[in-house]
Amino acid sequence: MSAGVDAQTERRSWRWPADPHLASILALAAPLTAWFALQSVVNLAVTAALGGVGNLALAGVGAASTLSGMMLALLFGFDTAVQATIARRAGAGRREQFGQTLVDALTITAPLGLVLAVGLWLAAPTLVAALAPSVAAAAVGAGNLRAFAPSIALLALTIPVNACWIGQGKPKLSFLVTALQAPVQIGAAFALVFGLGPIPALGATGAGVAGSISALVGLALQWALVARPGAVPGLRRARFNDRGALAILGIAWPISLQQSMLQLSFVVLYLIIARLGVAVVAAGNVLVTLATVPAQLALGLGVAAATLVGQTLGRGEPDEARRWGWRTARLSLALSAPFALLALLATRPVLGLFLHDPATLALAVWPLRITGLSIAAQGCVQVLSFALRGAGATRIGAGIPFVTQWFVTLPLSGWVAVALGFGLVGLASVQASVALVEAAVTALFWAGARWTVHRTLSRIDA
Repeated sequence: MSAGVDAQTERRSWRWPADPHLASILALAAPLTAWFALQSVVNLAVTAALGGVGNLALAGVGAASTLSGMMLALLFGFDTAVQATIARRAGAGRREQFGQTLVDALTITAPLGLVLAVGLWLAAPTLVAALAPSVAAAAVGAGNLRAFAPSIALLALTIPVNACWIGQGKPKLSFLVTALQAPVQIGAAFALVFGLGPIPALGATGAGVAGSISALVGLALQWALVARPGAVPGLRRARFNDRGALAILGIAWPISLQQSMLQLSFVVLYLIIARLGVAVVAAGNVLVTLATVPAQLALGLGVAAATLVGQTLGRGEPDEARRWGWRTARLSLALSAPFALLALLATRPVLGLFLHDPATLALAVWPLRITGLSIAAQGCVQVLSFALRGAGATRIGAGIPFVTQWFVTLPLSGWVAVALGFGLVGLASVQASVALVEAAVTALFWAGARWTVHRTLSRIDA
């Protein structure tokens, strides 16, 4: 839509089903949302399997997942950098540079992933012991973390490729890979956790092995897609380019740092929860898994918004790029409503799928209801943060959640949950309140003009 389109036309564009803008968003977001939904299904299935083992498995894996998430977060910035760069080049008609972008990113992520995987495997017992609420839970978590560690090195080779598909506007390829991975991981998790035939029951360690098996399958599938002629234009001619690698790093590092610090804040939150006992940690792990489902759906919309914003800026249309962010945020609000209602009205049946101890289930009821109240705000934050990333304004997109998490959420969580004794209810209340404030602040930044020109992307385009 051009800048001269009037408000009446804009209102008409939101009438379903004759909305070309909504169709454009859904064309990108539907496969991405399905992709994240499948990942949520995998997480829910693995959590359900661990719930069948008991509270110790849930508590130990909760600690391990927090630590592995912190390591993986260091790679997330490169996902953003590749997607933003590919989308910008696609919008500018420079498809022959897609391969160079991928090579520039992989020259950094491949060695980084290997170092992270080895370090995580070596330090797993010490790190988990520092977090887990008991010695028994620490032993369970360390086994899970060591089994999962190889997947970090494998994902370092697939994350840039996945971002390349999304930046090109081909999210169906990302969905295809996940659709083939999901049954592998779920089947392997149940077989290895509980044992099947000659396969011994490995408990939480089996869940970690299943994650690594899934990552290996994903690597094979992604690179089989890359090997197709013309799949990534310019790949065969691409060579290491220090200028291009530094430009990718310039976009990536704020997001990688912010995401890693965000995961570190989850470590701190885990330490806060661990002081409240094994049952609270188990309930908290389930709550995090459940909250991830609508968050990942919003994430699919956010990634779609990032691609649309990047491509539109590549054509030199910042006003239209801004409108793509607002449209996608409104769609996120509409899609989050069913999850909020489910959390509010079907709380006990949902929790009963994962928590089998009545006392532990009771601990999670009100925290899940409170979380349901903030789902819409969290979705808007996801969408607009990714829209900022698509514009290459990663410092803004990373700075807002960094400030709110470290200077607001963590201090309030420790005070409310531990000092005042409100436990999980207090934690959920703090998270919900901060989500509302963060949504308002992110919207204000998106309404401004600072993000419409980004120096790092301008250097890439030069």
